[in-house]
Amino acid sequence: MGEIVHELTVEELVLRELRALRDGVAGVRGSIVATSEGLLIAHDLSDTEPTRLAALVATTIGLARQAMLATDRGGFHEAVAKGSAGYLAVYAAGRAAVVAVIGGSELNVAMLHYEMRDTIGRITAYSGEFASWASPEMVRRARAPDA
Repeated sequence: MGEIVHELTVEELVLRELRALRDGVAGVRGSIVATSEGLLIAHDLSDTEPTRLAALVATTIGLARQAMLATDRGGFHEAVAKGSAGYLAVYAAGRAAVVAVIGGSELNVAMLHYEMRDTIGRITAYSGEFASWASPEMVRRARAPDA
């Protein structure tokens, strides 16, 4: 009998990245990957509604990109907000996707940034598969050279 090989879907690959991030960086409570339009791709959240967060994070990244353009600071890469109970870090994963990480107040933000470099690279590599979640306009913009 032959061995059954299960090829991982893009959602499963992204979820592996999110779980590795939680396991590898102390203080990470959960994370999501969404299209830049706010459609959920994958999440590693237990106490936050992921679909709503995906939409909110897409709005955040849209505003941050506009602010970067208005101040002539180049293309958006990341934003970190600190609240009384922890952090929300938002990262661009190419032009078609966004990664958001929720951290507790003990989160080591420097370690998160360090780990996110490789994580973002891998998620960006998968983002070509996100086209089925995005509008045709977003797919065209994602294929254009980054600003």
